[in-house]
Parts: sequence; structure tokens; C-alpha cells
Amino acid sequence: MNCKPDSLIDKSRCRCTRHSVLCLLLVAACWLLPAQPARALDLFGWWGSGDADAPAASAPPPRQPQPIDQPHAVADLAYGDVLFEYYQQHYFSAITQVMVARERGLLDANNEHAQLVLGALYVSYGLLDQGEAIFRELLADYSSAAGADEAWYQLARIHYQRGHAAHALEILESRIQQPREARPAEYLLLQILCQVRLGNVDQAQALTPYLKLDPAESLLVRFNMGTALTQLGQPRRAADIFSDILAEYQNPQNEVDKTLLDRSALALGIHYLRNDQLQLARQTLEQIRLYGPVANRGLLALGWTHFRSQRQQDALTPWLELNERSLTDPAVQESLLNVPYVFEQLGALQDALDGYQSAYQIFLNQRRRLESVKQDIKRPDWIERISPVDLSGQGVMDAPPPFELPATDPSSEHLYRYFASNEFQRLYQDYRELQRLYMVLTHWERQFPSFYEMINTHVTRLDELAPQSEQAVDQARSFYAYSRVKLDEFESRLSEIVANDDLMGLANAEQINQKARLDALEARLQALGDRDQYWEEWEKLELLQGLLMWDLNATAVDKRWEASKQQTTLNNLLLEMETRIRALSAARENGLNRFYGFETRIQNLREKLTALKSDTGRQLRQQRARMQATASAIVDNQQQQLDGMRAKALLSIARLQDRGYMQERERQQAQEQGLNLELDSNGPAPATGGQPPAQTLQEVIQRIFTED
Repeated sequence: MNCKPDSLIDKSRCRCTRHSVLCLLLVAACWLLPAQPARALDLFGWWGSGDADAPAASAPPPRQPQPIDQPHAVADLAYGDVLFEYYQQHYFSAITQVMVARERGLLDANNEHAQLVLGALYVSYGLLDQGEAIFRELLADYSSAAGADEAWYQLARIHYQRGHAAHALEILESRIQQPREARPAEYLLLQILCQVRLGNVDQAQALTPYLKLDPAESLLVRFNMGTALTQLGQPRRAADIFSDILAEYQNPQNEVDKTLLDRSALALGIHYLRNDQLQLARQTLEQIRLYGPVANRGLLALGWTHFRSQRQQDALTPWLELNERSLTDPAVQESLLNVPYVFEQLGALQDALDGYQSAYQIFLNQRRRLESVKQDIKRPDWIERISPVDLSGQGVMDAPPPFELPATDPSSEHLYRYFASNEFQRLYQDYRELQRLYMVLTHWERQFPSFYEMINTHVTRLDELAPQSEQAVDQARSFYAYSRVKLDEFESRLSEIVANDDLMGLANAEQINQKARLDALEARLQALGDRDQYWEEWEKLELLQGLLMWDLNATAVDKRWEASKQQTTLNNLLLEMETRIRALSAARENGLNRFYGFETRIQNLREKLTALKSDTGRQLRQQRARMQATASAIVDNQQQQLDGMRAKALLSIARLQDRGYMQERERQQAQEQGLNLELDSNGPAPATGGQPPAQTLQEVIQRIFTED
């Protein structure tokens, strides 16, 4: 590049230009060698010669492992890009950045940190095996013992939440290095829960002595500890934990703590109720909030404490309050039968019968509603109707939208517990991810016609330019042939000049003019004759001829060298011209082969994309069917519960009918005895217009259910 600065500004521009060219060369080198980006810098000697015989002393020493669970600096630019995408919650982009940076060798000082981010993102996307493989590779050498134990515990917890209790237990038993006696309570608690889920009650009970009740533990850990002890058949130890929770946490700060306190009070109240400690049960259950997640179960248990304390009328207060709430709750359904049962015990048989009949009708209507809900669940657009989401305006790498409880949908009041469960949330997120992937594949599938059109456009353009290129090739070949002949003549003439030491062979125009003038003067002098008379003119002529020859001889070497240089330059230009002619001749064929290669690649990609789209659609339908099957199973279970409640209502009605029949029969017998006594004393009695006595059980039941 010709860069001649004339001022400070020009110098600055010149330096910038050189720097830009160097950057472009670097980019071009890296682009040409994407598989081995570090070798691109070998072109400039920045990484040595790359010779296999280079001395070993030139290699840098191996880097010592750095702890990845400690604060660290961002030394690699690629790692900073990964963190930028990660903190923007563009997790898919962060995964892509890590994989590209590793492939191009852009991670050096922060390689292990980037790997840890990749493992965590794998786990968040449900790729537990891939994430665990990274943890196994990193945690042993690049983490402290406490940091490694915490990472393994979190991974085991995720496995447990996803239903992999056996694998979670294997991680807790083989990967955590801390002794069992010194482990935190939450580690042991998760291990106990895994054993309980696997049915190993004895092994779970063997771990309970290691559970240390630490007041510093969080409320959630202590509550889970009490729940685990309850499942292991140690209700007294669980009751102590629940009692301590209620005594220590008097002022909860958030909704989660309030809910845990309510659940603790419910568990402790039910424990007291089962052990006939009715006064303690009532005092404990009254601590539950009136409108909370467990309020209905608390009201139901509170009513039973009054009922079992022989205060049946007091039991009506919580149960009647419960009857006003949502009929989808099993506690409310049970209270619908408890209220008429209290009436029955108090002797209000008609109120009891009305209550049982009302409960039976409610259960029947509720079952019909559940059947309608189940039919809605089976519809293909059920997920879209309960959670309408517009994915068209979203970026491909954006996080999927969270699930929002459909307050107006009929299924919400029956499936709200399922919607709030970890299982549904995980399935829903996977469903949205598959849906977004399907949308992306559909988008690219629609681009294939444009790709084919681009190829056809280029091929058509090549066909249009073919005559012009052929004409240009013919002209170039003619010019090349003519130039090659002239160059050969020039080479022959130059060889002849050199061989004969012809000084005038390379004379310039001025020298040739001078030689012609001198030759003309010599001819005139010879025509005059008598050399002696014109000796002075002859001396001048010879002097001028000598000067000319001296000038020619002085510049002959330079001129011959310049001519040889021009000959070489022209030869190189003709060789380059010949190469370009060949390239132009093959340009169309190469272009066609290139575009046909693109067409083949596009076709292969289209087949892969079609197969991936088909597989994604199948996975999408399976995911939707899995959520629908689980929801349908929940509805079926609720229907079975309602059928059981209907059966209890019918049995209660039958019991009252039987009791009414017996009372009617006793009344008839008493009336018949009174009539017989009167006939014996006064003769036959006249016929009355009253209702005749019932003769069958059907008539008795009909009278009982007849409204006056």
C-alpha cells in the first residue's frame, strides 16, 4: 500500500489504515481456519513456527487448577460474552457461546468457569446426565470440598424432584465427602426422603439419629424434617419439631413462612386429635388462618375436635363455614356429609334427611361437571386455552413465558394443585420449549423456497453472462497470442543485441536522432572529398561520434538490465493473463458446480429439518398427552371420591329411611292396638277420611320424601 504521510493527520490516517489491514488479515486468517483458530495466528509467527522438532522448553508450563467456587476475574473476552448472555437470561444463547468459544479455543483462564456455567445450564434444561458429566470432571480438581458437596447436593435435589430418587441417593452416598455425622440437616433429610420414596423405611429410620435439630436451620428444613419423621412412623419426634416451630416463629415475614406455620399447626393438631388430646388439638387448630392453603382441612379437623368432645353443636360452626366454600375441595365434600350427621345425632331427622339429599345432589352435579372438564382436557387445544401465549413476537433465544393460572377456566378449581406442582411446571416448560423449537423449524422450512430461488437466480445469471464471457475469453486469447509473438520477437532482438554488443540496439529516440544527423554529416563530408581540406570538420564529426558512442556505452548495461526486467514483467503478466483466461473459462462450470453443491446441501438440510420437525411434533404431542393424561387421572380420582361420597350419602339416606320405617311401623302397631281396644268397648268405628296407614316400605319412603 502506498501511504506517504505529509502531515500529522496523514500519519495518523496511515497508521489507522495499516492497523485496519492487519485486522482484516487476522479476520481472514481466522475465518479460513475455523476448526483450529489458534493456527490462524501461525501465519504471522505469533505462535512460533509450529515445528514438531521445536524444543520442549518453549512450551508454557501447565496451568495450576484454580478454584471455581471462589470470586474470580473475567480474563477471557469469550467468558464475558457468556456471562452477558447468562445474566440477560438468554440461556440458550449462553450455551451456544460456551460451545463456540470452546471449539475455537477462546477460553484459557476462565475455561473451567465457563464449563461450570455450561453444566448448570444443562441441568436447568433437564439435561442432567450432561450436566453431571461436567460436574464429575470439574468438582474433583477445581473446587473446594464444601463447594463440591453443595453442588452435588443441589444436583441430587433436582434428581429427586424429577422422580429419580435412586440416582439422587447414589449421588448423596458416593459423592458427598463430608462425614455423615457432620453433614447439614438438609443433606440427611434429602437422603431420608430418597429412602422413603424407594420404600426403604428401615434404612431411612437408621438415618434419623443423625438428624440434629438446629434452631439456626431454616423453617422449611425443619418443617421437612418433621414431615419425614411423620412418614417414618415417629409422630412424637415430629410433633416436637412442629411444636417448636409454632413456638419460635410467632411473626412470619412472608407468605411462605405463614403457609409453613399453618401446615405445622395442622400436622400437630391432627396428631393431638388422633391421640385424643382434644383440648390441645382445638387450641392448635385455631392458630390456622381462616383463609389459607390449608384452612379447609383445618376447619374440618377443628369440627371433629368439637364433635369428639361431645360438643356437636359447636362442630356445626366450622363445618357450616366450610360448606360455603369451593365444592372441589375434599374437605368441603366431607363437611357436606358431616353437617347432616350432626343433625342426625341431635335428633333433627328431617334436617338430616334434607342435608343428605342435598349432599347427594351436589355430588351428582359435581361429578357431571367433572365429566365435562375431563372432556375439555382431552381436546388438542387444552393447553392453549388454559394458558394462551403468543410466541410469534418472541425472540428465538428468549425464555419461555411462565404459566399463569387460568382463573376463569372451569378446570382451574379442580386442577389448581396440579397446576402449582413441580411436575406440571416442568412439563409445561418443556412443552413451551418444544413448541418454540417447532415454531423455529417451521420458520426455516418456509425459507427453503427462497434458497432455491436464490440458486436459480444465480444459475440464470450465469447463463446470461455466458456469451459475454466467451466473447471476452476469445478476445483475451487473441490478444495473448499476439502479445506472446511480440514478446518472443523482443526476446530474440534483445538476445541479438547482447550477443553482438549492439550499442544502438537500445538507444533512445534522442540518441537515434543524433546518430542519424551525424551519419548525414559524414555523408556530406565524404561527398565533398579532399579530407585534408576539411580536416577540421572531420575532427569535430569524429569528436561528436565519439561522444555519442561513449554515451551509448555508458548507459548500455542499465538499458539491457531494464529491458530484461521488462521482458520478465511482460512474461509474468502474460502468465497471469493465461491463468485468468483459464479461470474465466472455468468460472461458469465452477459456479454451476458450486450452486449445485449448495442445492444438494440445502436438500440434505431440508430432509434433516423435516425429520427434526416431525420428531419435535411427535414429542410435542407426547408432552401434551402426558399432561392431559395426568390431569384426566386427577379428575378420575376426584370422580371416584365423589362416587364414594354419593355412596355414603345414599347409605345415610337409607339409614334414615330404615329408621323412619321402624318408627312408622311402631306407630301403626300402637294405633292398631288402640283401635282394637276401642272396638272391644264400643263396637266398630265409623270410617274416617284420614290417610290410610302405609302397607309397604315403598309407601313409607314415598311419604318421607313427599314435600307438604
